[in-house]
Amino acid sequence: MSSLLGRKGTKVTNILLPEYDYIVVGAGSAGAVVAARLSEDAGSSILLLEAGGDDYGDKMVAVPLMYGALQRTHRDWMLSVEPQKHALKAFKGNRNYYPRGKMLGGSSNLNAMIYVRGCRLDFDRWAELGCEGWSYEDVLPYFLKSEAFVDINNGDSIVEKDYHNTRGPQEVTRFSPSSLSRVFRSAGEELGYKTVDYNGREMIGVSPSFTNVTKNGLRASTSRAFLRPAMDRPNLHISIHSHVEKVLIEGSRAVGVLVKKDGREVTVRCRKEVIICAGAIMSPQILLLSGVGPRQHLDEAKIPVLKDLPVGENLQDHLFVPVTSPVTSTDLLARSTLLNPLNILKYLWSGGGWLRVSPITELAFFRLGSATPPGMPDIQFHVVPSAQEKGVRDRTEKMFDYKDEIFTDYLESGAKIFGSRQGVSISVTLLHPKSTGTVRLNVVDPKGPPLVDPNFLARQEDVDIFVKGIREAQRFLDTKAMKAIGAESRNIERAYKPILWQHAYDSDGYYGEYVRHFAHNVYHPTSTCKMGAIDDPTTVVDSQLRVKGFSNLRVADASVIPEVISGNTNAACVMIGEKAADLIRGIDSVRQFRKPLFSKL
Repeated sequence: MSSLLGRKGTKVTNILLPEYDYIVVGAGSAGAVVAARLSEDAGSSILLLEAGGDDYGDKMVAVPLMYGALQRTHRDWMLSVEPQKHALKAFKGNRNYYPRGKMLGGSSNLNAMIYVRGCRLDFDRWAELGCEGWSYEDVLPYFLKSEAFVDINNGDSIVEKDYHNTRGPQEVTRFSPSSLSRVFRSAGEELGYKTVDYNGREMIGVSPSFTNVTKNGLRASTSRAFLRPAMDRPNLHISIHSHVEKVLIEGSRAVGVLVKKDGREVTVRCRKEVIICAGAIMSPQILLLSGVGPRQHLDEAKIPVLKDLPVGENLQDHLFVPVTSPVTSTDLLARSTLLNPLNILKYLWSGGGWLRVSPITELAFFRLGSATPPGMPDIQFHVVPSAQEKGVRDRTEKMFDYKDEIFTDYLESGAKIFGSRQGVSISVTLLHPKSTGTVRLNVVDPKGPPLVDPNFLARQEDVDIFVKGIREAQRFLDTKAMKAIGAESRNIERAYKPILWQHAYDSDGYYGEYVRHFAHNVYHPTSTCKMGAIDDPTTVVDSQLRVKGFSNLRVADASVIPEVISGNTNAACVMIGEKAADLIRGIDSVRQFRKPLFSKL
């Protein structure tokens, strides 16, 4: 294989063989896992195709706190959602930017590295929906298989050890350099919330964030954790800048893929299976271009229909809305702290300090809706100890594309409220939206960027839960613990009243309108190739992840999730990749993780 390899330091193929046993499309959060695990069988040949480039040696990717600077670069698909009717009113064109990873490691190299598995009731619900073998008891061993929890706090009392593994390939750590962690937990205790390991026995409560960051302070993406250790295997070929345009199908079998690599189209055939792992936006696009999808839509795009399935339907995503407050703490995430030479030297010397962290240092999960099952959260807090400095506000405008007049108000009100003080942001997150959207081809240019319409906040009950979440954030800011560091709970009035004047301040309508203006997506798209019972007309894949009607075509990524989980989705994508590899190989690799744990449930 050495003659096929690219530059020294990373092993990617420059030449594609005409045929492989398995072709994996997409080297992201799930695809990297699938390819690495399949290559453990020395007798199988695997081709992993990635539309983007290589992440090897990219220091911007490796340093955790630099994640925001990765968006709108060559590492990103640079998508936007379609204009929204019910949401995004504060954003230009009622649209929002939609970053998706385009490199080895995919969005695990572009995200904020938060490690959340979800609620046990999420997966039991999957099983109820016809996803046989995907209950919590079934999937927890796969979460454990991939995890390498490293206790860098020398005796972490929060962590429930029975729910964690220390010997997997992907490192998970907890590290909070700010005193806000202690204050936030004290605020939770005042309100009756426990400090929990949200990846453990119960999820409701507050917790410092678990993150995919190594003990040495590097991003623990799936490319670093799974692909790098597998790259010496002669049976694994990894091809970058290789955009799969469609799956080649003959009858009920996938026989290969059409790839555009370095400007030319190449056909590669498979002997066994094609596994699509391109994510909840690009996987449906590939299936649609292959002739698998809603008949009416494919007819509009002039694509011959091979199988009429609801591909691209049921798009779900989390939304969050910020509740901010000035505080008097001095050890928060300020620009001056980041640029301090001592902070930079600390990171370079030991991997410590602010540069090693996700900006989201604390999480909290709450059940606020009466219709939500007991034990399942419907609101999540992402807590960012951020300062309201000029550089931060300028970056906010670039990232979120606020309308000019609204952003001007934001700058002016921020200056009045915060002055020279630092700030904290509680991003109130809706976990189980009732509103669903679609991913469609652009019928004028089907191979171009897909049309992503999340249909945010089409259902009023989504807004209602959001309002409850805002009030819960205000309750936190009103606690003695938060007041002691100068927190204020009514900044939404002072910051945004000019555009919300038609509603009485502090009314549900006032905060509802605030949500419809300022809530934006958390970049957790799921469910566009929904998994479930084979006789369910809303599903695309069965519980073995096989596309219905095809014997050797599977999808394994966030698109198969039937209902978006209670929290950040990356860990679930890794789990899906782990389980998919077992399904394809016909093995049970997680037996060791089953009985000891479940005897204690």
